[in-house]
Amino acid sequence: MKRLAAILLVISQLATASEISVHWHDLPGMVTGKDIIVDTAAGDHIRGVALAVEGDSIMLQTRRRGRQPVARRDVSDIRISRKSSYKWRIIGAAIGGGAGAGIAFPVLAETHNEGSSRYDGAAAGVIAGLAIAGFALGWNADHARDVVRILPD
Repeated sequence: MKRLAAILLVISQLATASEISVHWHDLPGMVTGKDIIVDTAAGDHIRGVALAVEGDSIMLQTRRRGRQPVARRDVSDIRISRKSSYKWRIIGAAIGGGAGAGIAFPVLAETHNEGSSRYDGAAAGVIAGLAIAGFALGWNADHARDVVRILPD
């Protein structure tokens, strides 16, 4: 069980965010038109669509404040949302459910040979629980963000 959790965690980490370092003048091609989160030096997180990157600021379209410029000196990191998919959620749920079935079916076979069906609910719970855990790990992998670090000029 611990080995399965470790394997799922490693797979999840491999599919999650990567870190990219770029100069400010290379930033427009990476972020313009994309959903991003700007982490500021003050610790704020500003989420919006990047409209334009200029020499000294980045212009965001946010839900709350509309168009909002963020000064270049205030930008600490930028996180770019990757397009969300269902790939890792399906894989995680299948691996979790398969592992749960691999654990539950031998136990059920042994108890049913003895004429007992007391563990049927527990077996279903193990299968469902591991499938849900795999789905959760897959959800995390499907909603990854790439972190962009700004290099000095």
